[in-house]
Amino acid sequence: MHEFRVVIDGQETTEDLCRLAQWLRDDELVGETSTVTLPPAPPGPGQMGSAFDAIQLAVDSGFQVANLALAIAVWRRTRPERPVVTIERGGTHVQVTSSDPELIARVVAAFEDDRNDELTA
Repeated sequence: MHEFRVVIDGQETTEDLCRLAQWLRDDELVGETSTVTLPPAPPGPGQMGSAFDAIQLAVDSGFQVANLALAIAVWRRTRPERPVVTIERGGTHVQVTSSDPELIARVVAAFEDDRNDELTA
């Protein structure tokens, strides 16, 4: 089983993370092949903690990274402010900054190659 982290850059991160997590759970292809969770972020100094800083996906063997990238790209199009979304696994980080169809191929290639770098798609 593999795990992915999905992080959103922006000001309303917690709210957007909750919306994206639900979007991924509801997505037929992503939701059926992964467990989507929002673990609480470690509290900062003087904070009680309850905010989220990332979505975690535990994926099974039928999971396809292309479906995750497509679901995120479509979700971004529904947002008035299209935040940068970063997909992480191991040392590979891919920033989703557009809805370009070539994005899917680049995301899949980055994770299939198991690159140990950062890629902006």
